Amino acid sequence: MTFRLLLCPIAVGSISIVAATTVVLAAPECLANGKSFQLGQSACLTVAGQNQMARCDKVLNNSSWTKVADNCPGDAPAPHPTAPLSTPPPKVIPAEPTAN
Repeated sequence: MTFRLLLCPIAVGSISIVAATTVVLAAPECLANGKSFQLGQSACLTVAGQNQMARCDKVLNNSSWTKVADNCPGDAPAPHPTAPLSTPPPKVIPAEPTAN
């Protein structure tokens, strides 16, 4: 009985030391477009059908995207709606010569 009482604390102590040394924390990262991004990296995200530039940050101990710009570099500006081009009226050629 005393032998078990002696070994039990030793076994529990050695198990807790082994468990503490094998804990490996993953580096925080953000996911977008099928890729992983480290903290501080930026990516062009499509949100609600519009592109925006975002940075991978840490918010409340979680990785999260933070918007940094309304558009992405290299995006073509949205075309402005233009009025249809009108053609000038045809020149009216008098049938009879006019006097000056």
